[in-house]
Amino acid sequence: NLIICTTYLFTNLLWFYYFTDLGVQSELFYYPYGILVLAFLFFGNKIILGLLFSQVFLYFVILNCNISLPFKDYFVISLLQLVCMPITLFVLKRLNYNVGTGMNYKLDKTNIYHVLLITFFSTIVLGILFAFSSLFFDNNTDISIFTIGNFIGAVILIVLMKILVNLPTVLKNLIKSS
Repeated sequence: NLIICTTYLFTNLLWFYYFTDLGVQSELFYYPYGILVLAFLFFGNKIILGLLFSQVFLYFVILNCNISLPFKDYFVISLLQLVCMPITLFVLKRLNYNVGTGMNYKLDKTNIYHVLLITFFSTIVLGILFAFSSLFFDNNTDISIFTIGNFIGAVILIVLMKILVNLPTVLKNLIKSS
């Protein structure tokens, strides 16, 4: 929980610094969502408390440090992001698409294509939850930009992490072949 909480806070603060403070349209590249996807894939529901703490902590840090919120309804959106991945995994399990590691599972969480597919499904669930929440809350964020931005940001983060993890192996093989 501590590692996931720290990682999520760090990526959110980097995202705030590079996108929100520099004037880039931040909703189009929300890459901290990738941390949520990977955390739930590899650690399961036991990291919910760490992520919830980081969401609440980040919310109060943003408010107290006079940082402009990226979304007008940031707390609601962050809670929706938090619950969409467990809902996605639950729905996949009910549809007999077990997520795990190895040949016994239909969706292998070590296969990047499967991870990106699960990310796509979770952003669809996030979009549905966001649309449903607009019945109860006044959402000032465009649902399509928000959903696409979460997907694009998560894909960018996951692909970059995959490249970063495999870079030493690629370099090692390149040196051996030379």
